[in-house]
Amino acid sequence: MLDERDGLGGSSPVPPEALPFGDDEAGRAVVGRAMAAVRSGYGASPGNESRFRNGRSASRRGSRIALLAAAAALVAVASSALTLAFVRRGSPAEVRFVLEAPDATSVWLAADFNDWSPSGYELEKAPDGTWSITVRLRRGASYSYNFVIDGERWVADPAAPSGLDDGLGGVCSSLSL
Repeated sequence: MLDERDGLGGSSPVPPEALPFGDDEAGRAVVGRAMAAVRSGYGASPGNESRFRNGRSASRRGSRIALLAAAAALVAVASSALTLAFVRRGSPAEVRFVLEAPDATSVWLAADFNDWSPSGYELEKAPDGTWSITVRLRRGASYSYNFVIDGERWVADPAAPSGLDDGLGGVCSSLSL
């Protein structure tokens, strides 16, 4: 139908009932008013064309565009900040656990991130009698842990900034990243 109307296809003209506003005087008047409003500026109507010609419309449109641009920039900055915070928060951090225990023969790290298993995270002994291990943990989370000395004695980290009741009459260390 559009091909016929535009002269690209068929040989017969489009019937008037197929046109959106009809092919009569009333339909042409509707189209004429709509086109006049488009040509003179958004929202123009007969009687206020001078308002659009003297620049106030352009000024208003310019301020609207500036306002929309500022809002878009604000959304972009906020989105970037939230994305950065989320990525940074969930990114891994290397945490070094250290315990001074020169008389120990073995030291293990038991924590909520390894289901409190006294094996799997064995610390290495340095010549000065300190034991250490570096573990990758997720930022934005809190962890509880203890050291297990010689497979028997569970001790809280004396260097930890805070301890928690372990529910068994003892204390466990706490770490927040």
